[in-house]
Amino acid sequence: MTTTTTDTDTGTSRSFWTGRSGLIVPALLVALGAFLVYGTVTMQVPPTATSPGPQVFPAIVAGGCFVVALLITIQLMVKPDVIDRGVDADGVPHTGTVSNWRTLSITVGSVALFIALLDPLGWVLAGALLFWGVSIGLGGRRYVFDAAVALLVSSTVQIVFSAGLGLTLPGGVLAQIF
Repeated sequence: MTTTTTDTDTGTSRSFWTGRSGLIVPALLVALGAFLVYGTVTMQVPPTATSPGPQVFPAIVAGGCFVVALLITIQLMVKPDVIDRGVDADGVPHTGTVSNWRTLSITVGSVALFIALLDPLGWVLAGALLFWGVSIGLGGRRYVFDAAVALLVSSTVQIVFSAGLGLTLPGGVLAQIF
């Protein structure tokens, strides 16, 4: 059953889903979290694995996915994200979707570039490109600073995985140089 309400500002009727299309993000996060839980539970851990082991990080990420999905869902249920598109000269409200295709294309392009360059460049450089591209997609305008932070973050992840978890990430070009 779909309920409709009347918007007192424009006199138009709205369904329950108006302003709640963002609920697709928590749905995707729950699907990703469930995939990670399945992968973590079915992971074959060698008996020589050291503590904390290879199952800890995916479990933390899965838990984070579920927490963020819950928080986004609560936010959208309490306060729907209704965008005022204005009205035309005759007083008829503008309708249609509001999408930020620039952000989406830069972010998806950054992920695709990361996937393509992970083996040849290695984690540190490919991860830095990924983080830098996403920061630009989300509106970052301090390109040099963002690139430096992205390199710092990807290097930190490399160190945490190598030293903390005993796992190796692809070394790529830097492994051949050093």
